[in-house]
Amino acid sequence: MHLHDKAFYTALFFIIGIAAAGLGINVWLTLSIALVAAFVAIRSKTFVALSVVITFLGFFYFNFYALSQEENFPIGEKITFEGTVYSQPRHGLKSQQLDLELADPYKGKVRIYTDSLPRFEYGDYLAIDGAIEESPSGRLNIVSFPKIERIGTTNGSFARSKLFALKNRMIQNINAVLPPEHAALMAGILFGERAEFTDKFEEAMKKSGTTHVVALSGYNVAIIGITLSTALAYLVKRKYAFYASLAAIPAFVIMTGAEASVVRAGIMGIILLLAEQQSRIYSFRNAVTLTAFIMLLFNPTLLVFDTGFQLSFAALLGIVYIYPRFKKRFKISEEGGVLGWKRNLFQTLSAQVAVLPIALTTFGYFSPTALFANVLILEFIPVTMLFGFLTAVLGFFSYGLSLTMGWLTSVFLGYEIFIINLFSLNWL
Repeated sequence: MHLHDKAFYTALFFIIGIAAAGLGINVWLTLSIALVAAFVAIRSKTFVALSVVITFLGFFYFNFYALSQEENFPIGEKITFEGTVYSQPRHGLKSQQLDLELADPYKGKVRIYTDSLPRFEYGDYLAIDGAIEESPSGRLNIVSFPKIERIGTTNGSFARSKLFALKNRMIQNINAVLPPEHAALMAGILFGERAEFTDKFEEAMKKSGTTHVVALSGYNVAIIGITLSTALAYLVKRKYAFYASLAAIPAFVIMTGAEASVVRAGIMGIILLLAEQQSRIYSFRNAVTLTAFIMLLFNPTLLVFDTGFQLSFAALLGIVYIYPRFKKRFKISEEGGVLGWKRNLFQTLSAQVAVLPIALTTFGYFSPTALFANVLILEFIPVTMLFGFLTAVLGFFSYGLSLTMGWLTSVFLGYEIFIINLFSLNWL
């Protein structure tokens, strides 16, 4: 067995162990499944035995991590506690969401829902008076509309604070020159912000299957990376388009504040572009498996409990493994059509096919018109991002220039909002 195959199977069986532990499968049943799978996939008897051991290590690691993350606070009892806002709050029109890391004598993290004002920020040190309730999703436990007092404001990372401040200022620049609905969508596309989305527009995005455009998942970044690369190929050599797209993804991650979920999405987008450039499916197999392995070393609960993680990998696998079959069957050229519409059509379809089981089991809903809505919108996402970014940056120097660029940006945003609303209608 070649070294790259050994690396692949080592990572794969470790992930199988993590998945089994997360799903609550009995350890002996897990090892039996691993043994059968190893016999089917691997000819080396020595490595078959080793695969079972690796599966057990993955199973053990998940449980060890879960024990190390045990929380220490009462559930359902009104208490007073303190903690630091450790990620950027999500500000909405009517409320805001804060993720808080608790200070002694308690231990753990909770999610707080509170009124939109006063506005809290990353790094705020707060005193909370309320009851912590169990989360129905099994993720962060919840405190709903407690009494909050801000004690301090400088408990977070200085660098992250500055990144968040820069992002907030850029959003303000966008809001200053674009109509409210256009500005809300632009902030969503660029930064994943949904603070200004109305309930009606959020529902329209869900029904049209376009929520991922503002979700900052691997699905989002991967599709944007492909579309950007395709569009740039009409302006410069494909090699330069590839490098430009590759450089754009880290810039995008930094621009959004480098949250953990966005970093993951950026990694997945980069892997996709590298796999596309090299056209080496077997090496991609190793790359994506080892990437998942590394991510799960830091947090093994992602595999079972993080829908974003699942969608990121499923969509990426769909594009890399399902799309080549469409490409061969429908004789899709490397250049595609105008702006690569045919290529985008089948890449989007490939991702949709791959994420369909997760979408149905997790959300209980799948839009049959999502394919067409995505093809019509994704063609224009790169230029929308470019014009939106320029609008935000020019706002630091000249209101007039920002306003002019905002007019151009509004043309694309208006079209995208029209498509979202159109395909949110009940067609069937």
